[in-house]
Amino acid sequence: MPWMLWGQLRVKMASSAENVVKSAQTMTSKGFGRFKAALSDNLTEDIILQLATYFDYPPAQIDLLQNKDSCNHLMVRYMEERGQITKTDITTLLRALKARKLHGIHERVQELFELHTGKRCTSDDQSMLQPEDLNFGKLDLVPKQPFPPDHARLKLESFTSADRQNIILENGKIVPVLPALEELQIKTNKGKEFSQEQVIGLFGYAEQCQRLKKVSFIDCVLPLSLPVGSLSPLTKLHDIEVSWKPSKPDLQLDSSRGKWVLNSKEDITLESKDKNSLRLLCSSVVFLKKTDSKQLQMSTILLLEIASSHNIPISDLYLSTSFSGFDGKDIRLEAGLSLSSLSSVEKISINSKGKGNTLSEKELIGLINYGIKSPRFKAFWLFNFKLPSSIKPDFIPEESRSRNIKVISSDEAQFLDLESGKWRKPDDTQTIAVMCSNSWIINRTTSESVQRSVIELLVKASNHDIPIYWVDLTCSFSKIDEDGSIILSSGLSLPIITSIENMVIQTVKGREMNKHEVSGILNYVQHSQRFKAIFLEDCLLPSSIPVGPSLSTLKSRRVYVSWTPDSDKNNQKYKLDLSSGLWLVERRSNT
Repeated sequence: MPWMLWGQLRVKMASSAENVVKSAQTMTSKGFGRFKAALSDNLTEDIILQLATYFDYPPAQIDLLQNKDSCNHLMVRYMEERGQITKTDITTLLRALKARKLHGIHERVQELFELHTGKRCTSDDQSMLQPEDLNFGKLDLVPKQPFPPDHARLKLESFTSADRQNIILENGKIVPVLPALEELQIKTNKGKEFSQEQVIGLFGYAEQCQRLKKVSFIDCVLPLSLPVGSLSPLTKLHDIEVSWKPSKPDLQLDSSRGKWVLNSKEDITLESKDKNSLRLLCSSVVFLKKTDSKQLQMSTILLLEIASSHNIPISDLYLSTSFSGFDGKDIRLEAGLSLSSLSSVEKISINSKGKGNTLSEKELIGLINYGIKSPRFKAFWLFNFKLPSSIKPDFIPEESRSRNIKVISSDEAQFLDLESGKWRKPDDTQTIAVMCSNSWIINRTTSESVQRSVIELLVKASNHDIPIYWVDLTCSFSKIDEDGSIILSSGLSLPIITSIENMVIQTVKGREMNKHEVSGILNYVQHSQRFKAIFLEDCLLPSSIPVGPSLSTLKSRRVYVSWTPDSDKNNQKYKLDLSSGLWLVERRSNT
């Protein structure tokens, strides 16, 4: 090349390089532009020269790429001009990085591309097709060109419904059955939930894609189990792999059981009992029991972690004799498992029987710190603990004070005053309301002073018309006196409480109650406008109850009256017909 022409070319390319530098700010537009700007920031001189050599750039371009002031942005421009990076595909660049063994930048570039464009691309496979890469029609979704056999992957951010013919997207557009489709991925924003109907509909669509081998759900919330009958054609006839990655765990669908299994050496199966929705499961008490198998406890912990990662409120986590201690970071369980902090838990209840009944000051402070890591956290409930008589105020986290976190000793009907570090009886309505939102048990074996404290709390709540969720008289009921109050076995009186919602009266096994006693109990609870249900357990009752004003009142409020003659066997249960006063068989087990 003549030197004059070479000089002109250098001047022209240098000018181009200056323009690249000046226009660098414009590269930070959304999506692909942001990716290019981020890619430019991550390219070093060495990486640029290695890529230029691999791509066989001409000497003139390589020469310009040695200009430290412009080489990064210029390299990005060259790669875009040559089609080595596009809005939908950076496979060529990734393969080059892999070939030059630049593994660190290889992974970083993949992350940046997915972060800024929402598209996934690897050096081994073709990039995943996005809905925007296809030509939408009014009734159909048709590729711009014949669907290439090596481009058989589709990624959707969400969908509203699906059937054997189409997938309906949230914008109303339609994805028809794609014959060449081999992989279908649903990658949503965290917290997106799909119903059983939506998932089964998508499986129906998948059955029609003859080459489809994999369906994956990422960052969404799915039903915890699926009907086995709807899965057989999908996995048995077509051998389609179904995976779910709600956050960190990677789950596979076991179609023979309709359950999700964690890919690990433990083979943890998600067990949800009768709750198919994670949100519904977490809206009631979630138990971690010592009597549960280790596998079941691991499943429960996994469900809690998934809920927390999607900011699904965990209403009440109850550690039933499973608590072992606190190690400064995690809650330890008797089974040898650890429970890391949960960012969406609202209340934690701990029954200490598995721990020897002692909780140190250090552990109590640790638990408070554990709880406040959740922005939703409100209260700790402690059962059967020997607690420190007081806590040094300086040790109590300031955040727990500002958020008015409640630490409640159920045994003493007291709460921890976070200012003084001492246990106190509640006197303000807010604290009383929090304390009465949980169950209160008056056991025959409970000391008289504790029984008196519980009664005092219940009376305060009743006087302020504060709802009392649950009262459980465990072998402590003696009789109903002339004033209609309940007399406990300790001799203490539980006066009529007008804001109670639910009550359990469990007697000594085999104790007989006559019609007068049962009518007295029903008369006692009908004084509460809020009353919903009463459960009579382990007693022998008459076959019918006299129909009178009490039964009529309870009937008008649709109150549930239950009788279980033997709570241990729990194989026979009756419901009182409030119209006739007769006990009707509600459940009878064959075992």
